[in-house]
Amino acid sequence: MSQFNLMWSREWLETIIAIVVAFLLWRLVEAVITRFYARRFVSRLLPRVSTYAGVTRSISGLIIFATLLLVVLHIWHIDVAPALWSAGVVGIVIGVGAQAIVRDVLTGAFYLFEDTFDVGDGVELTTTNGVVRGVVDAVSLRETRLIDERGYLVSIPHGSIVYAANSTRLPLRLSIDFIVPLRADVGSLRERLSEIATRAVQKSGADVDGLSVVLADIGPGGATFRVHFQAKRKEAHLAPPMLRELIAADLQSQGFFPREDAPAAAPPQNPT
Repeated sequence: MSQFNLMWSREWLETIIAIVVAFLLWRLVEAVITRFYARRFVSRLLPRVSTYAGVTRSISGLIIFATLLLVVLHIWHIDVAPALWSAGVVGIVIGVGAQAIVRDVLTGAFYLFEDTFDVGDGVELTTTNGVVRGVVDAVSLRETRLIDERGYLVSIPHGSIVYAANSTRLPLRLSIDFIVPLRADVGSLRERLSEIATRAVQKSGADVDGLSVVLADIGPGGATFRVHFQAKRKEAHLAPPMLRELIAADLQSQGFFPREDAPAAAPPQNPT
């Protein structure tokens, strides 16, 4: 009896040690993943850092949990290898218990690689239980978490999503106005401003498309040209002021706008 109690205590002790080691390993892996995806070069290579970080955590957690389960079963001398590799048992497990999980994981993989939505996107998900609208808070391998219109955190399994509508990916049509003195004909000014706007887009690195320049108005102060462009909703608040500043600086360097530090012209002398 004492030997039995000793073996029983040893197995419990080894189980506790295995759980503690798995927990510490998970914390270490989570810290490494966070530091890795925080690197600047990673954000340049992977624009969807938040999404891939969440999926990497899910896969890592699944691997650590599966390893811990096998170790614990080995500690308690439970041989599950024949049952796991048996085609009949695997088919029963997938068909009865794990069918929904497999469907969620496979559907999530398709959503991930097809770039359907990303963390921070505003989406409308039509599920088997209804329609959910909100902002994507996190994406894991099995589910997507949204912050809905009421501020609630909603977890949606990927397998229950029927349709996904992403409102953030729709481009916005934006415009910037500039009043330029009429120092040349209108056609030449428009072409010149188009070249300046194109250079500004290249310098800014903004994801801008459909750039065009049109004459909006003519008045005593000069001609008002309107710069039209399309930008993603994520960059809608950054692209206009950035392009406005670059275009204004280029126009100022070419003498269209006066500089404050430029010497003032001498007043005309009255003949005596």
